[in-house]
Amino acid sequence: MTLSCFACQTVRGEATAPGGVVYENEYWLADHCIGAMGIGSIVVKTKAHRENLWELTAEESTTLGPTFRLISEAIVHALGAERVYVTLWVDQSPYHVHFVLQPRYPEPAEWNLKGWQLQSMRNLQGTPDPLQMAEAARKIRLYLQNRE
Repeated sequence: MTLSCFACQTVRGEATAPGGVVYENEYWLADHCIGAMGIGSIVVKTKAHRENLWELTAEESTTLGPTFRLISEAIVHALGAERVYVTLWVDQSPYHVHFVLQPRYPEPAEWNLKGWQLQSMRNLQGTPDPLQMAEAARKIRLYLQNRE
């Protein structure tokens, strides 16, 4: 783990996103995205510091798909999203592999925008209210706890 890496800090419990951890397993940790990705956007990050996809272990790779399936299901059922986009952003030092699972909500909430156009609008809107992010994280965590 890297001391200055925010993802590593959240894995160590030294920093938290609004609402805290929504899910974790042996290899992955998920919490609310703190950027301008929209309410209910969840970051899924490696617990071990990995800078590139090709550095993932076989176990990390094998558990990634089921983790995506579980988190995207929770976003749809807990928040009412109709689609979930998956993006990978590893372009700011210190690098740490993390995916963003972004909900797209039914109309009229999303102005009939989809894909990159929706992302552009969310970027213009800026970072969501931390209280709304925490509430979305709570709903997702509760869904996952009740699912077990």
